[in-house]
Amino acid sequence: MPNKKKKRSWIRARQIKQQRAQDAYLVQREREAERKPRKWPKGKILGTICLFTIVFVVYGAWQYQNSQLPPKIGDETTNNPPSTDPAPTFSLKDINGTQFSLNQHVGKVIAVHFMALGCHGQYYEINDHQLKQLKTVCNSYCGSKPVTMVTVAVSTCPTSDLALIRENYGITWFLGNDYDDEKLDIVNAYTKYSIYDGTIVLIDKELNVVQVYTNFTAAETLSSKIYQLLGI
Repeated sequence: MPNKKKKRSWIRARQIKQQRAQDAYLVQREREAERKPRKWPKGKILGTICLFTIVFVVYGAWQYQNSQLPPKIGDETTNNPPSTDPAPTFSLKDINGTQFSLNQHVGKVIAVHFMALGCHGQYYEINDHQLKQLKTVCNSYCGSKPVTMVTVAVSTCPTSDLALIRENYGITWFLGNDYDDEKLDIVNAYTKYSIYDGTIVLIDKELNVVQVYTNFTAAETLSSKIYQLLGI
């Protein structure tokens, strides 16, 4: 009996010793893990890199797309002037090289259309509408009545496709880019009239601004006002 008890005691002591050694080993491993920087799994690293790449590409594409859009025209803080106000004079070179000067058209009713263009000729829906209405009005008055029309494009890009726009809409009136001289002097001169992209400004025979249309405008509305200004 004493030998059996002694053997069991020895086995128990060895088990305790092994358990303590294992616990000490685990503690040591935990301490070493805390001291070492944690390494991400390769899959997680690749996923993170892919995510950052996608975000970078999308942001770059968004930036590029915005750079292609038409520039802003006008200042929302301005207010329309009195019904009759001397129109700021200006000159503009048509895309075919013809020079337009406002002062040379005294005695005529003049419609000035402001149109912002992005790179490669992008423009907003309002200008599609306004150009079609102006074409209808021009068919009725241009050449037969003392009426002059001019579209002042605003494009800061090297390529604005004005010639293609002229062809697509059958534009027979003056069409030029205010930024040809790298200045927006015409737009800046007319900002006091609360002009926006697509605005049409009507000027009477004495070169006074008499009407400013900042929204989608029907050909009938323009024709009625031009008819009144002509005094027919």
